[in-house]
Amino acid sequence: MLKLRDYQEELIDGVKASMLKGNRAIIVQSPPRSGKTVCMAHIAKEATAKGNRVLFFCHRQEINDQVVKTFESAGVDMGLVMIGSVQSLARKLSSLPVPDLILVDEAHHIKANSYKKILGNFPSAYKLYFTGTPVRTNGEGFEELADDLILGKPVKWLQANGNIAPFRYYGPTLIDSSKLKKKAGEFTAKSIDEGLKKAVYGDVIAHYEKLAKGLQAIVYAHTVEAGGQVAKEFQKAGYRAAVLHGKTPKQERSQSMADFRAGKLEVMVNVELFTEGIDLPGVDCCIMLRPTQSLSLFLQFAMRPLNPREGKTAILIDHVGNSAIHGLPNADREWRIDGMKAIQRTYNTDGELVIKTCDSCFGCYESKEHKACPYCGEVPELTAREMDNIRQMELQEITEQNAKELKSRVANFYDASACQTIDELLEYKRQKGYKHGWFYHQAKKLGLL
Repeated sequence: MLKLRDYQEELIDGVKASMLKGNRAIIVQSPPRSGKTVCMAHIAKEATAKGNRVLFFCHRQEINDQVVKTFESAGVDMGLVMIGSVQSLARKLSSLPVPDLILVDEAHHIKANSYKKILGNFPSAYKLYFTGTPVRTNGEGFEELADDLILGKPVKWLQANGNIAPFRYYGPTLIDSSKLKKKAGEFTAKSIDEGLKKAVYGDVIAHYEKLAKGLQAIVYAHTVEAGGQVAKEFQKAGYRAAVLHGKTPKQERSQSMADFRAGKLEVMVNVELFTEGIDLPGVDCCIMLRPTQSLSLFLQFAMRPLNPREGKTAILIDHVGNSAIHGLPNADREWRIDGMKAIQRTYNTDGELVIKTCDSCFGCYESKEHKACPYCGEVPELTAREMDNIRQMELQEITEQNAKELKSRVANFYDASACQTIDELLEYKRQKGYKHGWFYHQAKKLGLL
């Protein structure tokens, strides 16, 4: 019998409380790697114990196979459960037994016609939609399909409590983002080809060896051709690597997955597979070679290696600038049933980059939390926008203050901590001959910016 963690019990209690209020279609949000399948298994067990029929579906057969094992381990009465793929269920709706409860995994897909066809066929059933990201690529929510949204613990809480592994995030960019073009809200394969530098595959190996050598890695590529090329480069470098995609024969796919889980393969390159729901506990490194506008897809990429293990720190290598679009995987996000604003926040309001990439080690970090690289200690150079921000402040302060009085006052300050205003800190900087970067970081430290 699978045992629930405290935060999983809290999530299920939230679902039950929502049902008691009369809500019959509920979005249940919990981050990738937080154990949503275990929660669904316990809900299914309680339902079948009361003689209720349960229908579970998603869009990946691999997820369905994994769910069967989890449900059986939890003691679910499988005689009352129907598990199938979206495609197969949509073809045989008329012959399906009417469920009392419908569970949907990776439910950010429920606006697709095939999903709505199944859900609409059983209007009397309770519906629980599980997802780590209750938002569409365009920022839309699901208020027309759900009555309520139940929120799980955020990623940072799960990391702090040992339920999700800590990580180091590196961004040695190998793509010219100016070449990227969108179609239907996502970057096109052709524009990704044009944006990736010619030396990309050799650079991928070099950065893997520098940052994550010896760790089992999963690589996300954007086309079958690109995936094949990068797998060959890993093989040439002496690594046991395989590439899987939608047209890989089922037997070959199953064997590769078994070999990967057993540690016989060091690198798995995949195209459009294993982005959602599949448990790969041995993976400690993710290499992103596919840029995406989808927050859901990005989090599935980035959090794949975050299964916890004693002493583990996952390594995330983003070659395509996904963090500049979406932030880091454990960034605080406000989930709402009506969606999120699709805003790409490159800069804070004061002109500082939200996510900085260290020029020395390629470490990516949130500028609000760190003024120097937390991985190597390098203090970053200011961006052009940050410099402009400082120049504007200097011009304003010079014209608004009595320069002579200010100079005399600041000359007696024993150190920068005595400065109580921006103009005092700027004058202190001038008198000491310090650079703009020193001023900017001191202003942040003193709470003046």
